[in-house]
Amino acid sequence: MTKKIVIFVFFLVVGVSGVMLWNRSSTNSKASQKELILYCGAGIRPGASAVIEAFMAKKHIRIIPTYEGSGQSLGKISAGAGGDLFMPGSEFYVDKAIEKGLAGIESKKTVAYFIPVLFVQKGNPKSIQTLQDLKKSGIRVGIGDERSAAVGQTTLEVLKKNSIAYEDVAKNVVYKSGTADELGVAIQMKTVDVVVLWDVNARNFDQHGDIIQIPPEQNVPSLIPVVVLKSTRHPVEAGKFVEFATSAEGRQIMVDHGFTIYYPQVK
Repeated sequence: MTKKIVIFVFFLVVGVSGVMLWNRSSTNSKASQKELILYCGAGIRPGASAVIEAFMAKKHIRIIPTYEGSGQSLGKISAGAGGDLFMPGSEFYVDKAIEKGLAGIESKKTVAYFIPVLFVQKGNPKSIQTLQDLKKSGIRVGIGDERSAAVGQTTLEVLKKNSIAYEDVAKNVVYKSGTADELGVAIQMKTVDVVVLWDVNARNFDQHGDIIQIPPEQNVPSLIPVVVLKSTRHPVEAGKFVEFATSAEGRQIMVDHGFTIYYPQVK
């Protein structure tokens, strides 16, 4: 009986020691894993989250994304919030970050493109067909807030390209959003008749609305860039994410989630 007790105690001690060693090893592994903060445009989330997941599985580097309006992210970066990577919904914001000395132009790469579309209520009851229709009396328009949302900044560029005065559209604007997806929600809630939205985000709400394409010669596709911030503490690892996100594999993931990876050519 004494011998059995001794054997039992021996295996109990070995077992407990093994668990303690495994826990310590697991803790040390997590502690040594690099973590990168990625400021990411909210509208990019469908593709970005899949790219992040694939990257973490391959490189064992943790990415912590903050999905929000691109202008909001730039504000945080400018205020000294730190971070490692910036992937907004428009080149405008990365260029501003570079201009302010917050990111290096040498690390700037293109991930994909957003294509602006008109997104209307299901069945298009107001018969909206063109950008000019945004000026029509009785049309409730939703656009992104240019101060915070990349889609809002691009909307202003689209209007300017087509010689449409913003003031003519502003009289019909009943809603300005902080992110792209909020415009899709506005269509879903039937609080607007039409919004200017990214194609990929509009498709996420296709059961509530219809997409009206803007002719390529009238449109302004928005480049989705990614850049390493100068505040990063892990420049090598941040560079690896940029490399992966812009690789054939990373861009195919974006395609699989509805994004365009080549700049549309005007015929």
